[in-house]
Amino acid sequence: MMEDLGTEKVLMDERMGHIDGSVSARYAHVTPGMRKRLMSGLAEQWEAALEVRRAMCTRSPVAVLDGLLDARA
Repeated sequence: MMEDLGTEKVLMDERMGHIDGSVSARYAHVTPGMRKRLMSGLAEQWEAALEVRRAMCTRSPVAVLDGLLDARA
């Protein structure tokens, strides 16, 4: 999913706990803008997933999900 969002490799490695020993990784650093773009993309994916779930059924036996679906009504 992060690749689909265009997330930079250095940020993906950090998020997944990977260590890249390459020279390019040594000089690449995660920036606040990278984090912001990733969080924005993930939030968009989350919102889209809630819409798809709500289209299937507007209620859920899981209280937290039910509240999220109800808030979208």
